[in-house]
Amino acid sequence: MKMKDIPLHDIKPLVEVPDNSLLYLVLLGIFAALVLGLLVFWLWRAYKESKKINLRKHHLEMLQTVNLDNAKQAAYEISAYGKLLAQSEREKEMLEDLDSRLSSYKYKKEVDSLDEETRAYYQLFLEVLDAS
Repeated sequence: MKMKDIPLHDIKPLVEVPDNSLLYLVLLGIFAALVLGLLVFWLWRAYKESKKINLRKHHLEMLQTVNLDNAKQAAYEISAYGKLLAQSEREKEMLEDLDSRLSSYKYKKEVDSLDEETRAYYQLFLEVLDAS
């Protein structure tokens, strides 16, 4: 007897195995791209937030650096920045009082320097704004 004639009872015929490795690779790539995209978006948003200018802080700095030697210009700047910063009722009342004192320095060609009482009200207004 030859080897070809021997019947093989325990060996099964070849079966085709489905190959899904390409599908898994594509799904993994899409997932990685999505995660990477979200990470880049989050980092970009955090960078933009860190560079954003705080307008209230900027206006408060401008109000604190007003040149009080030039009374007319100082009166206009204090009124303008004060209106942008006053939010609470107390701040608004103090601004109205300060603005009424500063009105004598506005709308005139020649003005005297700011008196001590107006400077004191200005400093008090700054302290109230710093506290909030």
